[in-house]
Amino acid sequence: MMGVLLGMAIGGLVATLIRAIGVILLGSLLFQVTYTILSFPMLLVIFVLSITALYGMGMMSASIFLLLSREAWHLANLAQEPIFLVSGFYFPLKFMPFWVSAAASLIPLTLGLDGMRQLVFASGPTLGFLDVKTEAWILAGLAVLFIIGAKLLLDQMERLAIREGRITESRR
Repeated sequence: MMGVLLGMAIGGLVATLIRAIGVILLGSLLFQVTYTILSFPMLLVIFVLSITALYGMGMMSASIFLLLSREAWHLANLAQEPIFLVSGFYFPLKFMPFWVSAAASLIPLTLGLDGMRQLVFASGPTLGFLDVKTEAWILAGLAVLFIIGAKLLLDQMERLAIREGRITESRR
């Protein structure tokens, strides 16, 4: 099942990458944004670790979607905006209370955005929540934790599906 989810993630990554490149190019031209990449290798490390941790988190979430079926979409829609708010999507984490930022760091998007923001903009290091290397280590830990958790949860869902003879129907 993890292979199928990896294929879906790669397909989604390609589509998202095309849109992201278009938005970055158009936004940079329209708003005259300048970039100062402080360390391209570290930027690549943060990006890859973020994507890997998000993939693991997404696979863990997939088991919830299999268990709850259509009801999981309501939970996902309910959680979307609060996650964007606390993850630093709209503004840097540094402007939030420390404990809110620390709790939001359990979401890989949070540290990924913060690290990339620090490495891409000249004023980025002054806006950072944590040091970029610290964020990279935390992201590496989250990636390992989430991928192991996803494997365990998906295996549990497979055992449940074999035992009950179904995988997506309501279990009530």
